[in-house]
Amino acid sequence: MPDSSCGSLGERPPAGWSFNIDGVLTEWDWAVAPDPYAMGSTRQIRRARARQSYAPAWAFSVTTGTQLRLESGLEHDLVRELDRQPQVRWLVSQPACLEWPRSPSRRATKHTPDLLSLDADGAVTVWDVRPREKQDEEFVLVSELTRAACADVGWRYEVFSEIPPVRRSNLLWLSGFRRPMPWHASSLAVIRDSLSGEGTLADVQHLDDGAGHILSAMWHGIWSGLLDCDLDEPFTGTTRLTVSGEL
Repeated sequence: MPDSSCGSLGERPPAGWSFNIDGVLTEWDWAVAPDPYAMGSTRQIRRARARQSYAPAWAFSVTTGTQLRLESGLEHDLVRELDRQPQVRWLVSQPACLEWPRSPSRRATKHTPDLLSLDADGAVTVWDVRPREKQDEEFVLVSELTRAACADVGWRYEVFSEIPPVRRSNLLWLSGFRRPMPWHASSLAVIRDSLSGEGTLADVQHLDDGAGHILSAMWHGIWSGLLDCDLDEPFTGTTRLTVSGEL
């Protein structure tokens, strides 16, 4: 969240960056890019109190194998989206502190983005999370400053504002099947051989002998992307499943 008014975007000075590297908050000179795997959160999230607008929580990430400290349910929605994407290799919450110094027309401004993601190709994306209806003028200005600061160092910047209700419900359901189980590999092989590339959710249901091994493997396959389907539509027996080439 922005800490103070930032004035005009056109007057922006270069941003100063600080990272928590191996537990030490460090002002970064960008002689080299910081290592996301060495980053920690740059601030502690306070416990929620009555009438506060945020609800901090811990969220387990399969990508990192750790708990991420988040400030809202919407941040948790973003983590669920990113955590299942094969190209995402690392996630950091509250990854940096950006600061723009005082100028004649503006007070000093600090901002801590909500999340950082690292892709397999080395691409870094910095995320701010804010519902569209709460993106006031101050947030928009700080967001644009952050976008420009990220561009200056070759990073991407995105604002995550919403997730469709059906997709959110589907991801919540699939999150219960994130962990690989010993029977998943053999069960997914049965699904692959039976579907011959494509089928329906009902087709897979008919393969299960009642023990649930095939069904749990199917849900894990959908979560991990080994089985592709439209997550923006409710799960029904007619939901189309496509077998990934990696399965």
